[in-house]
Amino acid sequence: MELMTLNIEIPKGIIYALNQDKEEFVNKMKLFTAIEYYREHKLSLGKAAELAGMEKTDFMFYLGRIGESVINYSTEELDKELERFEKR
Repeated sequence: MELMTLNIEIPKGIIYALNQDKEEFVNKMKLFTAIEYYREHKLSLGKAAELAGMEKTDFMFYLGRIGESVINYSTEELDKELERFEKR
C-alpha cells in the first residue's frame, strides 16, 4: 500500500482540550473520517477499515459497538441484491 502524507493545521488548544497526544488525535481523526465516508457510501467496508488502520473484522465490530450498521446498502443496491437472489 502506497501512503500519502497530509498536513493539516489545527489550534493547539484542541489537542490540549481533548487531553490527547498527536498520535492519538490522528488515529481518531482517521477512524472518524473512515466511519463518515463509510456512512456516505464513499468508501467500502474494506477501504474504510484500511483508512482507520484496522483489520476489516475489527472495524466491523467497532461499527457494531457504536450502533452503526455493518450492512450499508443504499436502497438501490439492496433492490439489486434482492433481484439477484430472486432469480435463483
